[in-house]
Amino acid sequence: MLVHAHHDHRLVVLSVVISIVAAYAASSLAERIRGAGGRVWVAWLIGGAVVDGVGTWSMHYTGKLALRLPVPMQFDWRGVVLSLIVGIVGSFFALLIMSRGRMGWARAAGAAVVLGAIAISGLHYTAMAAMRLQGMRVQYRSPALMVLSVVLAIAVSFFALAAGAGVNRRLRYHGVAILRGLANPIMHFTAMAAVAFTASGEIRDLSHAVSISSVDVIGISVIPAMVLVVALLTIFADRLQTQRALLDQLFEQAPHAVALMNGDGRVVRINREFTRLFGFSAAEVLGRRLTEVMVPGDPGDRVETELLALIQGERLEAERVRRRKDGTDAHVSIVGVPVSVPGGEIETYAIYSDVTEQKNAREALRTFPQRLIETQEAERQRIARELHDEIGQVLTSAGMMLALSQRQPAAAQTEIAEARALLDDLIGRVRNLALDLRPSILDHFGLTAALSWFFEQVTAQTGVRVVFDDLLPEDARFGAEIETAAYRIIQEALTNIARHAAVREATVSVSTDGDLLVVEVEDLGTGFAQERVSAQSFGLTGMRERTNILGGRLIIETSPGAGTRVIAELPL
Repeated sequence: MLVHAHHDHRLVVLSVVISIVAAYAASSLAERIRGAGGRVWVAWLIGGAVVDGVGTWSMHYTGKLALRLPVPMQFDWRGVVLSLIVGIVGSFFALLIMSRGRMGWARAAGAAVVLGAIAISGLHYTAMAAMRLQGMRVQYRSPALMVLSVVLAIAVSFFALAAGAGVNRRLRYHGVAILRGLANPIMHFTAMAAVAFTASGEIRDLSHAVSISSVDVIGISVIPAMVLVVALLTIFADRLQTQRALLDQLFEQAPHAVALMNGDGRVVRINREFTRLFGFSAAEVLGRRLTEVMVPGDPGDRVETELLALIQGERLEAERVRRRKDGTDAHVSIVGVPVSVPGGEIETYAIYSDVTEQKNAREALRTFPQRLIETQEAERQRIARELHDEIGQVLTSAGMMLALSQRQPAAAQTEIAEARALLDDLIGRVRNLALDLRPSILDHFGLTAALSWFFEQVTAQTGVRVVFDDLLPEDARFGAEIETAAYRIIQEALTNIARHAAVREATVSVSTDGDLLVVEVEDLGTGFAQERVSAQSFGLTGMRERTNILGGRLIIETSPGAGTRVIAELPL
């Protein structure tokens, strides 16, 4: 006679939840197993097998607790223990297959067969064989459902292991855990559908049987669930510890100096590069503000304002000067990165890079044109001095010797006179060349006098007449750099006019406008295309560099056929 049986839906749901929680623990442990080696790998493998086996065992016995029969349900304790061992052994070999090499279709199929046929189905049917019901008999009325239960356990396990291969890591993790968790209840309740309970007058041996009552829910469901939760928490704690270790190493091994500040702007941590760059140890800066230990080398550095902005969550990127422990200054690039942490507070990473060498290189590059011009002027002065002192004296001596040769025959006097004339012309040319290289009149009498002399030389040598509009105050003198720059700019402009403008006259104007010395050179010659103004010609580059060094401005106005106007504004 068939006996009616039904399930408590609350315990059915509990069994499914236990199975999924266990699957999450097993999935996390499987990741640890694949990433471990040596004794750690063995420990994780055994621990994973125990957790997975206990989870499967707990689910099946919770499912059996959900079964309601008219007689007390008892189990042979030896079968209960054996079923747990079967579950653990099956999980062990499944995890062993999964942990060796890359998870492919063949490896997933092998692990699914072991997991579904042994760890899940083997545990279930071993537990059913351990069931003891007085006055009742357990019979399987549908072999097809029994086979289907095993096939479903294998199939769902296979999809759990292999179906997530083409999706992202997070989706794969949850998909594997949920499918793996559903494999247990699907197999269990499919197999239970094949069971028929019939009345029997047979007297069963209950000497090794233990009863299962509602109190046993604590032992079969709650305690294993607690074990699984603890396993999950252990895994998460281990993962967090690993991530923290990686972040700690990243912080310490960073190639830049890093200081971590709390919401009050006080240092909570520094790395080794910070100590190397600034010389401060952790004990000297922890709990203090950086403004208390790294006094800015620049008196105008508003470090407190910047620190307040960082605390308020503003990002900072700047170059500053900071004081090292030994009192020397360090030019650093600062990047302040505010980070919001739980609780609404803001902590800040201050990242320092030493840019002293780069700054020195930029400064050297910036001052290179000035130093080059200074070198050119010094060389001009040296050559002019040598021309005047050495060559000029030699030529003068030669002229004096020729002047003493009046006792020569009358026939030679004509040739001597011609030689003296050529020598006098050469002496004049050498003196003019020396003055052109470095006119001493510029140093002794100022810009106006030097320009007046120079314009006479230009007219005599090139035929270009210079109209000089002198608007400077009488006897006005400016700094040597200003006067030299103005003289050279006018010299270069008139040289270009003589070579390229095809005119016989040019106009030069020199005046002051507030704190500026304004130089203008104008001609009505051929001019040139405006795009050539930025071309890398030596003359234009020289005029522009002299102007830029003094912080001034050079303006060139020109067009083909309309002449050229050069304006240099030099700050006094």
